[in-house]
Amino acid sequence: MVTGGRIRDVLILLVVVGTLCCSSTASASNELFFNEAIEVADVDTGIRTIEVDASGNVFATFGSVLYKLSDSGSVLAERTFEKEITATAISPDFTKLALTLRSGSSGDDSIFILSTGDLSTQVSSDTTRTNAFILEWSPNGGDLYSNDPNAGMIQLNRETLAEDVSYQGNHTGTMACVDISGNSGAVLTADENGLIQLWNNDGDVIQHEFQLQSSILDCAIGYNDQYFSVSTPEDGIRKWTFSGSELKPIDVNGAERYQFTTSGDKVIVHKSTPSQHILVYDYVNEISVNQISMFHTFDDYVVMFDGAGTISDIFLNSKVDYIVKYGTSIERVGVGASGIDTDGDGVPDSLDDDDDGDGIEDNWDLNCADVGIACDLLPDEDLVRSINLNINKTNFIVEQTFTFNKATSASIRDLSRLSLDNDVRLSSDEAQLLASTICSNIDQEAASTGITSTITIENASLNFTHMDCSIEQGMTLVPTNDRTSHIRYSISFVYDIETTQPLDGTAVDVENHRFPSSGSVTELSDQHPIRITIGGPTIITQVYVPWHIQQSDVTFNLESVKEDNDNLNPKNILSSPLTIGIILVGIFVVGFVAQRLYDLVSKSGYDIELDDEDDENDASDADELDDDYEDEAYYHEEAFEEEPVEEAVTETVKRRPARRKTVGKTSKRVPIDSSEATQAKELLEQSSNEVVRKRRARRSEQDPGTSKRRKLSDVEPSDSRPRKRRAVRRDVANDEEMDETLKRFVSESPEE
Repeated sequence: MVTGGRIRDVLILLVVVGTLCCSSTASASNELFFNEAIEVADVDTGIRTIEVDASGNVFATFGSVLYKLSDSGSVLAERTFEKEITATAISPDFTKLALTLRSGSSGDDSIFILSTGDLSTQVSSDTTRTNAFILEWSPNGGDLYSNDPNAGMIQLNRETLAEDVSYQGNHTGTMACVDISGNSGAVLTADENGLIQLWNNDGDVIQHEFQLQSSILDCAIGYNDQYFSVSTPEDGIRKWTFSGSELKPIDVNGAERYQFTTSGDKVIVHKSTPSQHILVYDYVNEISVNQISMFHTFDDYVVMFDGAGTISDIFLNSKVDYIVKYGTSIERVGVGASGIDTDGDGVPDSLDDDDDGDGIEDNWDLNCADVGIACDLLPDEDLVRSINLNINKTNFIVEQTFTFNKATSASIRDLSRLSLDNDVRLSSDEAQLLASTICSNIDQEAASTGITSTITIENASLNFTHMDCSIEQGMTLVPTNDRTSHIRYSISFVYDIETTQPLDGTAVDVENHRFPSSGSVTELSDQHPIRITIGGPTIITQVYVPWHIQQSDVTFNLESVKEDNDNLNPKNILSSPLTIGIILVGIFVVGFVAQRLYDLVSKSGYDIELDDEDDENDASDADELDDDYEDEAYYHEEAFEEEPVEEAVTETVKRRPARRKTVGKTSKRVPIDSSEATQAKELLEQSSNEVVRKRRARRSEQDPGTSKRRKLSDVEPSDSRPRKRRAVRRDVANDEEMDETLKRFVSESPEE
């Protein structure tokens, strides 16, 4: 029977391999990726635990409530306890579920064994009493192990929950873990202080005891009792044989939980740094075989295996109200059934929730242009899968953008909100964490090869360099109650291109394909129809949309951008003669204006020209001259006492000679010597120059940076009041000489 079973398994394996090789839509790898999130409404806060039976039924606790859910997420049973549930464990035969409660008043039961069928109590006891957080079944399901109320561990009878054996020994600190051998029944206990004890199956002999200098996170006995081990934060996973010899440690630090596979050469490790992930490590060859990255936090998890001992699923109980599943494939209801299939995803419209494949479920797909086609059959071009091909002489980039539907987008946002902090706001770091997990879960080599097999560039070869992932929209700046916004994410493959001819006229052929599904979360996104864009720095952009699965391929003929001399690029604009001329003219204008402003600022006063009087001035002219001297001095002194006024245009002051007095009709003419007239004129000019010199001297004594000027006008305003004249000090010697000469000149002047 065993041989027949093996032959049957081999035949099934061959059929499966043949199917995968012949099908373009099936996954060819066992890489895991985010599969679904099952929401549990109105749950309690507190510790979260999870267990899974062989049928895929999930037993999850949220605070004091225990749920039994089907693999599709339907609640099959529910039970509420008086206290918070602290730990759970399912028996090896999946018929019993053990749980411990937070301690309450004396006499309250703290440990229960339930039936996995209807969650009814089979037996309960208060043996544990002290908030037991460790619960473990023996490999044969005969015994149950939990925290001792004082120190160490205790072995409980599964029928009565009575204490059979106590494994206390020298343990004094908080217990870190317990594990039981499936062969010899040996019990391994370890506390957080670094004390390790290996007991015999009766619990009366300590076979080995080690005190480490580091804390202990978890412990496990190797397959077939080959060794026992503990994980440490800095020293990896340390191992010892049952004879006490230490083996080479496994170079994996910070393993919060770990377990050995039945193959005996791999270990499955849970680590939370730098982010949450589960690692499959081949410790014989010292290489990482697989890594499943998570973009969210969780309290507990269960790893499920297939018949070959390979991970098939991972179930996690998150810190929010979701049960999260990671798997290798997506089960689509109705795949392969007959009927009209608008988007070509293999599911007929009668069973498809999204007939047009744009990520909007049919019950939400109500708003579209009225073109005579139902909205659920008219895809939104902004949400369909888009393929952007960017090509130049050295690189070829294939960027594909996908859309999660509304339900998946909302659950991903809820899971991400508590991934890095507790502020329930989505940050750019949390969005980048989601993008990083999308990339890290994809088999890059398989995916890049799959892309190049579907895109052909004439006379060119592509060499893969790297892959990038990013979140385009739907994460940051989205309210916590938003249940309708889509998450758009992009996956880019960068290739080096080698071509033997110019790109102009080159044919690029894109075959119809699905994104390689090896570890790809794109399986959650509808992939048809498709929008294709091709372009580049020197290539004219071409667009094709929509493209349904019924078409086999699309071919583009590249066209180079023709240089247009009329359209100047920035380099040509700067080198243009017209631009240079405008710049030079601008420099000249700026310089000219600056010079004029400088001249106006540096000008400190007015230039007043005095008109020379001719020889025909009489005595009244001399009197007016004296008055003018006094007025000018008065004006000048007063100008420095008044507030500054705006600068006015300098005007030449012209004096109008006063009317001469006429005495009778006779005049007495007295001849004047020409030398005396000349002398008087010279004295008059000297006096005028002296007055001007004194005025300028007074102005120069003021602040050179401030010039107070007064507008001169020969018209006195009508409402002006008479001002008092101020005495002006004169040079006595010059004034007396000038006065004598003027008097003699005036007295001897003939009247005209």
